[in-house]
Amino acid sequence: MGLFMYFITTILGQAVFIIGFVVLIGMIAQKKLWFQILPSVIKTMIGFTMINIGGQTLGVALLPLQPMFSKIFNIQAVPTDIGAAQTESLSEIGPEMALIFAFGFLVNLLLARFTKWKYVHLSAHVSFFYAGLIAALLKFNTSLELIPLVLIGSLLLGFYMTISCAYVAPLMKHIKGGEGFTLAHSSSVGLLISAGLAKLFGNKENDLETMHIPKQFNFLREMTIALTLVMSLLFLSISLVAGAGWVTENISNGQDVIVYSILRGVEFGVWITVILTGVRMMLSEIIPAFHGITTKLIPDSIPGLDIPLLFPHYPTSVIVGFLSSLVAGLMGMLVLGLFNYPIVVFPALIPTFFTGAITGIFGNAFGGRRGALIGSFVNGLILIFGQAFLLPMVGSYAPIMRILSETDYAFYGPLLGLLLKMIGG
Repeated sequence: MGLFMYFITTILGQAVFIIGFVVLIGMIAQKKLWFQILPSVIKTMIGFTMINIGGQTLGVALLPLQPMFSKIFNIQAVPTDIGAAQTESLSEIGPEMALIFAFGFLVNLLLARFTKWKYVHLSAHVSFFYAGLIAALLKFNTSLELIPLVLIGSLLLGFYMTISCAYVAPLMKHIKGGEGFTLAHSSSVGLLISAGLAKLFGNKENDLETMHIPKQFNFLREMTIALTLVMSLLFLSISLVAGAGWVTENISNGQDVIVYSILRGVEFGVWITVILTGVRMMLSEIIPAFHGITTKLIPDSIPGLDIPLLFPHYPTSVIVGFLSSLVAGLMGMLVLGLFNYPIVVFPALIPTFFTGAITGIFGNAFGGRRGALIGSFVNGLILIFGQAFLLPMVGSYAPIMRILSETDYAFYGPLLGLLLKMIGG
């Protein structure tokens, strides 16, 4: 048992090994030679790591905004240390989470092999934390022992991994750069809602990515430049509202707020560049390699990959979606405060960026700029209100949910928690 848990937490828990293993198996199935396989596996793992580390660091770069919002709205701040939150969150559900993660992936593979849902969920970092959500909901809302808890949790995770990929897949036909894969990310219900609202209220002819801008501002179509400028301005404006002196003393380690804001924007630009480079490296290897799996092992299967793969095609939608979701989250926070909600809830900034960006992309693809604004705004509302309903249900997992709860956590989590309470655990 100890060796098995070591394999799950140390090997399987590292998503980069799963991605590398998939490429290895796919190329072996195509009877490639070792000197073709080795560089492809390495390039895929490097590309994935660039996306993963870039995404994590990009999200962490936003966290200084949270104490600024606390100061502006005069609300008690909540911790933003991801490492400490993860340690605290796993203190009571670590073994259950690891087992659900491993067996949930197995359920996903079996469903892909033997049912019509041919989707292999390859975003292991996503499913790992979702396994934690399921483990927490089952542990803190039922009286199940370890074995039935893991069994039920694994089935829930496996079906979630498969079905969420399945209902996003038809939408991918309308997304530029979405050929050959579906998305495996915990923003899936947000994508469905964003696309639906965009169809109803938007106009896809008014595409954010093709709108006319003066020739001298064409440089803003480059995602790295645009995000660097937008994030610098965002940090500067919020710093000034919070108080330049207070930010210098409490946030920026003595740096002038203008210098601090520019550096944060440049840092954001650096990590988005890392992500975009990783996207190119990973896609050039994993899609051809996965062809071996679709023809030999899991016929007609489709890989589920992470959302940054679409960012290069929709730079404006990424920015608009993030800002729209952020505004919605702040408005939702104020509404909860007005109604004296017993738990202080802030917009989780890492999910707000990534899920806001991707719902903005889908909103734009199906309904132009209005679709992007509406879809990502509703996504922000789901994030803030869903988090508020979810936190009382997840016990020791609450600290990580304050930082990482994405749209599917905020939407499906409270529903599952309420269902468990209704059936009496």
